[in-house]
Amino acid sequence: MATNGIILVSHSEQLANGVAELIGEMADDNVVIKAVGGTGDGRLGTNAMNVMEAIEEMAELKNILVYCDLGSSVLSTETALEMVDEELQKRVHIVDAPLVEGAFYGVVKACVAETAEEVIEESKLAAQLHKI
Repeated sequence: MATNGIILVSHSEQLANGVAELIGEMADDNVVIKAVGGTGDGRLGTNAMNVMEAIEEMAELKNILVYCDLGSSVLSTETALEMVDEELQKRVHIVDAPLVEGAFYGVVKACVAETAEEVIEESKLAAQLHKI
């Protein structure tokens, strides 16, 4: 059973799905990946309700790591967190790392990591190595 979840929040449904496809090639059975892109009706933007649903779908997992593309996707994620129960909130981590590179490094680490902190540190390494 999977331990770690990765949620990709992007203003673009195509971008979120593309990153999910890319990092999915590196994932194993320990990681569940969900793409949450766009507003849900085909427009660019983010939707806090869709983010909340993705978080709730991962409620059984030990760690849930959220990678966002732009500032308002972080705001949507923070809003979504306010709508889930406190116990679930404690297992959700918004990762301050680039969406593509951070999630790529993160998924590789999530395959073997026990803690969210290990995955977050690996994700932040992406920004340093790529001078982002």
